[in-house]
Amino acid sequence: MNDEIFLESFEKCTLPWEEWNHFAHVRMAYSSLKKYGELLGTEMIVKGIKQYNNFNSDKKMEIGYHETITRFWINEIKSKLNDTINFSEFIKQNPDLMKFKYIFDFYDKKILFSDEARLNYIRI
Repeated sequence: MNDEIFLESFEKCTLPWEEWNHFAHVRMAYSSLKKYGELLGTEMIVKGIKQYNNFNSDKKMEIGYHETITRFWINEIKSKLNDTINFSEFIKQNPDLMKFKYIFDFYDKKILFSDEARLNYIRI
């Protein structure tokens, strides 16, 4: 599935829940930023995750929407967009972003998983 179809399936909440993992989050954020630009893309990512989670509220969620985690990944992806043509090229150039644990190079787990960080963006 190409990036455009993938993003459309996310936005329409037809992306299977079983496929909504870290890789899919990064792909969705990358695709949104490429399609909508930085400002609208960021808004679409936040709105989209909340909408998708709400649509799938009957499923087991480990974390749910988390402001600091979401903003961290948006900023990391934005800083590495460059002139990549598609998501496949992006992940080849940025393999660290495909590992969720990359975030722990910047945040202590206790702080990251606090209620404060879940509700409000804690900048690094």
